[in-house]
Amino acid sequence: MLTNEMPQADAAMFTGPLGDIVNELDNYTEGSKVGVLVTLLSGFSASIGSIPTVGTGKGAMPLSFWPILVGPTGAGRKGTATGMAMKVIESGLGGFADACVVYGCPATGLGFAAELTERSIRGVTAPVMFIEEEMDTFIANARRDTKIGTYLRKAWDGAGISHKTSQTDLVIKKPHVAVVGHIQPRNWGAISGSKDATGGTYNRFFPVWVIQSKKLPVFGEKNADQAIERLGAKLRRIVNFAQEVTEIKVPDKVARVFESKHREICDALTTGNEQLGQYTERAMAYMIRLAGLYALAETRTEVTVADFDAALALITYMVETVTYTLPEAEASGNDIPARVLAFIQEAGEEGATSSEVQRRFQRVRAAELRAITEASPFVVETKMRSEGGRPATLYTWVEPAESDEPRVETEGLPAADGVPAQPQQPKRRSRTRKPKQEPEALPAEFVEAADHAVVELEVRDGLLATA
Repeated sequence: MLTNEMPQADAAMFTGPLGDIVNELDNYTEGSKVGVLVTLLSGFSASIGSIPTVGTGKGAMPLSFWPILVGPTGAGRKGTATGMAMKVIESGLGGFADACVVYGCPATGLGFAAELTERSIRGVTAPVMFIEEEMDTFIANARRDTKIGTYLRKAWDGAGISHKTSQTDLVIKKPHVAVVGHIQPRNWGAISGSKDATGGTYNRFFPVWVIQSKKLPVFGEKNADQAIERLGAKLRRIVNFAQEVTEIKVPDKVARVFESKHREICDALTTGNEQLGQYTERAMAYMIRLAGLYALAETRTEVTVADFDAALALITYMVETVTYTLPEAEASGNDIPARVLAFIQEAGEEGATSSEVQRRFQRVRAAELRAITEASPFVVETKMRSEGGRPATLYTWVEPAESDEPRVETEGLPAADGVPAQPQQPKRRSRTRKPKQEPEALPAEFVEAADHAVVELEVRDGLLATA
């Protein structure tokens, strides 16, 4: 649940092989586990290239990830967290780290386009990972040259970039860019309300709060070299698998859970607050991207509910970072009803009692719980036998009829206005379960030309050698 307190990491985000890598690295660093995780996820998203995408109802979703580590100087240990993750990337993906990792973002639009052009074959660029440790300087540069913001927006969407002047003519097809930035809280807060914040540049970044996690002995500190070499080899095996994947699918059953649980919570987290919304209107798209990355990390080509759970945990942490670092972005608590309903849904046929719900959500009073459940057309309430006190209520979730199959409705290349809302399902209460109809498979539209795919493979084989 959202508060204006310091964000707390949910263990769900550390799932799978990437989570295992982060948990082991935590023994050797004072950096934030979340900081290590998002840097590793960003490097993973870049190293696999632009070919793997998540199929949605409206196209293919690219997988690049742009986290910003927000923390105080010194105590934030931003560089420590990023540095530990980069050691694993450099150990396991040496070719990628040497050719495609750039420290420092270009100061101009021309410089940004040139960095991508230098790593291109016949106009198709190799993936590039930018690490900017002075994000406030980059923001200042972006204000002087507005083309930086324009090119960043295109790169996040995977759209072509064209930079033409009297002296240059740069054309970049299918850019695939990841960015990791570092910034102090007050400097990140300073961009609140700026044109680029509301216009779509900075809401493509994913702010996460980081702080020193612990103190390790100055003398006799554990040597991480062997662990880094072993974890680097593990990462290399994951990347080798992911580079051979073209489409990651969301099975129909998982899509239904996504619509009824993850989407509802995500919508509730990011609505009702203008200051919060300008940073988080792309949360839905990021949840799909992150779920795709979690699936690939487990060498799967289908997203599971657990992948969306992990992605939602990171989305929640991002929103909590915004409410913590921007005092004007007060937590609204809009996510509580969606989380309560998700808890009841996950209880299955056995249901959840009012006592169990209130133990899980201690800030929800009995009257609020009644209002939440009575407003849902899919929750059945049954009074239980009294055992000496006030009788508890059993809440059971009844699946909706599936006359129209819900789909993951996001833009393949998300628009600045965010993800459109789904049509509201008619309210209906029933104590009997309706027979399920088999839904149609989610459509997947691929618009890449065959010659582009061939070129991308050439780029990957030439510049991303990981053996």
